[in-house]
Amino acid sequence: MALFRRRPGDDRTWGMRFTETFLPVFGPASIRRGPAVPPRPEDQAREAELRQTFERVTGADGHSYVVERRRPG
Repeated sequence: MALFRRRPGDDRTWGMRFTETFLPVFGPASIRRGPAVPPRPEDQAREAELRQTFERVTGADGHSYVVERRRPG
C-alpha cells in the first residue's frame, strides 16, 4: 500500500506511519485548524489571581511543588 511506504528522510516506523494516518479522524480534540482563540477576560483574571496566590517551589528532592505564597506581616 503506497500510503504507508517510507519516504526519503522519514525515520518513523511502519507502525507510527500507520497510526498517524488516523490522526485526522481520531486525533485529539484540541487541534485547531483556524486562528487561535484569545483567552477570555475572566480566564486572564483567574490566572492573575492564581499567580498572586500561589508560587512554584523546588524541594530538596528536586521535585517542584505549588504552595500558597507567604503573606508579609
